[in-house]
Amino acid sequence: MTAQNAATFRLTVIIPAHNAELTIVKTLQSILAQNVDGVEVLVIDDGSRVPVEGVLRPLLLNSNLRVVRQDGAGASVARNRGVAEAGAGRLMFVDADDDLVAGSLAPFLDAAEKSEADVVVSDFLLQMDGQSQFVRGVNSDRIDFRAADRTTMQWLTLARVGFGGKSNVGLLGAPWAKIYDRAFLLRLFGGASVFTPGVLRGQDVLFNTEVFGLASHVHYWPKPSYVYYVSGSSASHRATGDFVDRVRHLTSKVIDVLERHGWETLRPAVAKMTVTLLEEALKRESTSLKIADVKALLRQQLFRDAIRCARLRDFGTAGKLKLLAFRCGAMTTLALTSILSRVRRR
Repeated sequence: MTAQNAATFRLTVIIPAHNAELTIVKTLQSILAQNVDGVEVLVIDDGSRVPVEGVLRPLLLNSNLRVVRQDGAGASVARNRGVAEAGAGRLMFVDADDDLVAGSLAPFLDAAEKSEADVVVSDFLLQMDGQSQFVRGVNSDRIDFRAADRTTMQWLTLARVGFGGKSNVGLLGAPWAKIYDRAFLLRLFGGASVFTPGVLRGQDVLFNTEVFGLASHVHYWPKPSYVYYVSGSSASHRATGDFVDRVRHLTSKVIDVLERHGWETLRPAVAKMTVTLLEEALKRESTSLKIADVKALLRQQLFRDAIRCARLRDFGTAGKLKLLAFRCGAMTTLALTSILSRVRRR
């Protein structure tokens, strides 16, 4: 199946998989059990040490499930491979350790087809420590958003500040819990390379900043379609020695997008994102960073600019304290963590 056959199915579900042999069977079972006609499932095995085709052999009896193996090149390249090989006019991205909510795919896809929107966003369930939390995808009672709403959708993507200037706990920057019109993505990005390779942190935020900035119609389906599992052992939550470099790379790439499209009004949103990620970097590396290291980070041009540009009104109470502390330049990792934990216990 190639891009030329892009009308064979109603929907292609794209799953990048790297060393996901312990979780991907459950993920696929949650999709195949939906039993929706016209849905293709495309697994991109991104250089897994245990090829997922062997793990999935019983499921491959389903004619609508395909596995494509490639050398390990990262999630962005794997997703792009899926976009290129998709056999449907609509795309859904699913991570190999998450699930779809039972019975959700048929009405979610129906909403996408009836709305004919460039993007359809759903709510989701956040699963952490055995507890399930319902999370709204968009903090608005509206269900249709047009060109006039683009900037607000981008603020939600970058800084989680949405309609009415209120914060949003959703993850609009994530590619999951959404259905995309494939033709729209191909036009927008000039081909199937819709995710930027080499961005190891936040490539999905980079992607959706452009998507929501140029979408003519975004539809909101206010029901959960997706179960997002949060684990402290996952790559997006564990400490890495190069996390600060990843934040720096992401911020520079987002600024490039802003400059290319003339979206200067989003500078405070990028600043809030960067300050939030700086806090995360300090928490992740709290056992190894010294006070001198923290002060050196705060003096770096990227973080200095973000701290200066970020607006207090875009943060909650804990965020305001954090930003003021950063501006004073005197906050150690230990003191920052202590203040935030006291505020959250109130």
